[in-house]
Amino acid sequence: MRAKELSRLLHHARRHESVRLVSSKEFGRTTLLDELDEALHAQGFTVIRIAGEPTLSNTRYGVLRQALSASDRLGPQTTPSEARDIVAIELSRSPNPVILIDDAEWLDLHSAEALAPLFERDTVSGVFVTPPFQNLTAEQRVISHMLRAEARVELSALSFEQVGVLSQRTLQGNVSPEITSEIFSMSSGITGVAADILRTAQAAGQLVQHPDRWVSAERRLWNEGLEEIIERLLAPLDDTAIRLLHALSLVGDLAADEFQNFDPVSADKLSRSGLVTVFRDPQGRSRVSPRPALVADYFRQRPVDLLHIAARELLERFAATSGENGGSPFDLLALRADFHSMHSDTEETHNAGLARFLREQTEHKLILSGREWRRNQDPARALAYLDTLLQSGSYVATALEVLERTSPEAATDSELLQLALHEQILRQQGIPLPPRHSDALRRLHPSFAPALDAYDMYLKFGTEGLGDEVKQWLGDPGVDPVGFSRTITAYIRTASGEMLSEEEIAESELSLPIQRVISEQSRLVTLARRAVALDAVEELLVDPLSLGPGDDPVPFLVNSYVRAQLLLGIGRVTQARQVLSQALSIGDLDLRYGALYAAMLRWSAFLHHRDGRADIAQALLVESHGYASLRGPMPAMRPEFGDALEVLLTGDRQAAGKLFFKESRECYERSFFDAAWSTARFAFQLAPSEDTLQMLVKISQKETFGWTGPLIDFARAALHQDPKLMVYLGELVTQSELTTAADFLEDVEFAQREAGLELEPDFVRAVSEAHQSFQIYREPLSHIVVREQVSQVDTLTPREREIAPLTATLSNREIADRLTLSVRTVENHIARSMKKLGISSRSALSAAMSNAPKSTGAPSADGTPA
Repeated sequence: MRAKELSRLLHHARRHESVRLVSSKEFGRTTLLDELDEALHAQGFTVIRIAGEPTLSNTRYGVLRQALSASDRLGPQTTPSEARDIVAIELSRSPNPVILIDDAEWLDLHSAEALAPLFERDTVSGVFVTPPFQNLTAEQRVISHMLRAEARVELSALSFEQVGVLSQRTLQGNVSPEITSEIFSMSSGITGVAADILRTAQAAGQLVQHPDRWVSAERRLWNEGLEEIIERLLAPLDDTAIRLLHALSLVGDLAADEFQNFDPVSADKLSRSGLVTVFRDPQGRSRVSPRPALVADYFRQRPVDLLHIAARELLERFAATSGENGGSPFDLLALRADFHSMHSDTEETHNAGLARFLREQTEHKLILSGREWRRNQDPARALAYLDTLLQSGSYVATALEVLERTSPEAATDSELLQLALHEQILRQQGIPLPPRHSDALRRLHPSFAPALDAYDMYLKFGTEGLGDEVKQWLGDPGVDPVGFSRTITAYIRTASGEMLSEEEIAESELSLPIQRVISEQSRLVTLARRAVALDAVEELLVDPLSLGPGDDPVPFLVNSYVRAQLLLGIGRVTQARQVLSQALSIGDLDLRYGALYAAMLRWSAFLHHRDGRADIAQALLVESHGYASLRGPMPAMRPEFGDALEVLLTGDRQAAGKLFFKESRECYERSFFDAAWSTARFAFQLAPSEDTLQMLVKISQKETFGWTGPLIDFARAALHQDPKLMVYLGELVTQSELTTAADFLEDVEFAQREAGLELEPDFVRAVSEAHQSFQIYREPLSHIVVREQVSQVDTLTPREREIAPLTATLSNREIADRLTLSVRTVENHIARSMKKLGISSRSALSAAMSNAPKSTGAPSADGTPA
């Protein structure tokens, strides 16, 4: 669950470096320290555990006297230098000593004075665990300054995927996406809270173990066993702050500024205690909600007592004063700055607050549509209920009842087609449902029969590819009143490698919900192909992803899936991972396009593997096993992709490369050319060979991959140690080409080293020149052309702005570690920043950032105007 952080801590320990581990207790820092202790012992280190203790913080050497066997020599009159020598002698008796200090902020001052010089002299390495700096008192800050460290590791809230890992470990089995999403949104990524929800839900029988996974029939995992957890969190608050939090819980979320203005003092107390979080809603407005969201469940389960009435009265006063400023504007400004900076949702937690917000909106819609259908079970209300059920994750059982009670004869032609399609979805889940609505549609409205045939071809193509039956159907797909067969035709042609015009993939004005989902896939895939071929990927990625309340989440998921592939193509692994993580955490599995969810799990697993998070990658693959029957034509939609990745996680690159190569050939035979390209690319990177290059050549002969020819020539030159490597590099012009070529060259070098090949000096020089060239990628035109005069610094991208100030004090490796990037990515960003600003040194780059005036229009780190 924290494998990457554990690996970094071990790395520093092996280098005898001290590390400051910054984290609140709620994020599982003590558990990580236990894992580090075990791992260090296994590698031959001697570990000394020291824990700060509030009751001993005023006792001279109180902490050391508890932790060391030489404690009897540490008397109250011992000087710091004598104490330091005593501790040094104690440590000298053990090989490779490492001191792990938990709650370091609670060390007594004299213990800190004795320990600090040991770390500075490299006598011993240590890990100092403390909360964020702003949470420390003045005395604790003095101790923090004493314990100097060469490195810093921060623990943030759990991501959606890490909650999935925790669920699998706690339950010793796979979990459904509904459970993972629910635990994530309820716990807001807080480790201890997430674990408690899982344990109490299992003990209360709210989770049921099916043959392949744990599932829950309940929409909320609240139970009485969780009350004690929330009461412990609320204990430090006064009655006024608790009443404000109670009121906030009843409504779920409020506008952040208005909430702050209403009662600044209580709002500040809630913020500093970490019991509220700020997130942006789909319209970009800042909103505040309880954190963890479990707090809202706690208050909502309370009886209507005096506290509940007081909270309701508070909400009425809030509504009356909403939008008005209260108190001094200067005081409010200071409070609001603190409020927005602390305990807000980060990229790492992927908007747990937003996930909860959208889930509650969907549940509200589900209640309303269900109530309307039970009052009047006509086809229109049945379809509204069925579509909402698809978005909520509670589809199968209820949908069966809805279809059984909905008369085919009472439906219009379009309504009957949609009911027939829902019938098809249920039959795909193995439910023996008679085709009552399908038969009625063919009988009562024969002009709609081509739409049903088109859906059959859609399913067959996703499984078998462009076979004879599908080709025959494409020759004469028929016409239906809503253009469904036209939509499926465009989808199959697009997925099998054709580049259609905008008119051919345009949506029909009468299109149905599921038809819009399929059409959206065709449109986005086409846009992505054009962007890659025209080197306009950056331009395509400019628009932020958005999902509004009540929106159909599937187009949002498709957009995230396509965007993640584009981001990987230009080397932004971490950003690609975050895009998918946010999409997966937002909602439940939608059966209209289940293969997409499975593909996102596998693609996310691959990205986590690339990002050094093997434990999360494995957990995502385990979850994807539940969707082995779902198949589609796009990358990672086939379970064979997951099989190859699973072998890769064992460390066997050659075997994984063979499996990816096999999958590439099978996808090529089925005309799944996008999937064939991605798997052939991975196969070449893992096990470079002429056979894999030949597969890439075959794919490049397709219209949509014509741009890959120069890239393949470069890969062949690298494979065969051609000293004219730079000639081939000169043919590469797009960002996607350059990024992929850089990956190819690194992997070919790795394979050559593994094989023990001797390299010709001319080729070695060419490789060195190539690496230097990759560091100065040309910037896409969309970033160079500006509409008005701006400072040079404003031309930097958000990531370049983030990296540039760090160059004054940190090495490229340290910057990469801090921002969770590869060293090569950091080098590329620095080189491109220097090129834009016309400077040649790191100090000049840092100075340019510090001297630049604040921009009014440059994007901030989160993409919003600064």
